[in-house]
Amino acid sequence: VLDIAELEEPEGVVVSVGGQTPNNLAMGLHKKGVKILGTSVEAIDTCENRFKFSKLCDSLRIDQPEWSEFTTVDEAFHFCKRAGFPALVRPSYVLSGAAMRVVASNEELERFLRTAAVVSRDYPVVISKYISGAKEVELDAIGHNGEIVNYAIAEHVENAGVHSGDASLLLPAQKLF
Repeated sequence: VLDIAELEEPEGVVVSVGGQTPNNLAMGLHKKGVKILGTSVEAIDTCENRFKFSKLCDSLRIDQPEWSEFTTVDEAFHFCKRAGFPALVRPSYVLSGAAMRVVASNEELERFLRTAAVVSRDYPVVISKYISGAKEVELDAIGHNGEIVNYAIAEHVENAGVHSGDASLLLPAQKLF
């Protein structure tokens, strides 16, 4: 992508379609001087970094499930023992939900952490209390000079916790109550 940007010399690039990949590319392109159009690199980072996102939700007085970040498997088990199951387990720095799993027992947690996730200081895992029956809704909007000019609200058919790339969505949303 950087090679193409250097060859074409665009006024900027849009990083949106493609799930996690464009989010991962955004910071590197930005650091190399490529102007990112649309959502700022800082806003992408705030949404991907669980600590920054939680702080933003707190400042906006938006409730969120209990969560914590772990660098050892033992810490993860301790959190689930205290918060209870089911729990949503995912890498700490990811927006798309890739490698995310809802676990309902110590056995499922152990199996997931030992086979599908790396847990270390370099690769922490975030575990959130999963809210059974929760509805997942997506809002996409286009703005100009601080005003929303067009938007779409999509409703997931499945309950929250299904990776967006694997979910069925209704557009327009049908049951947001």
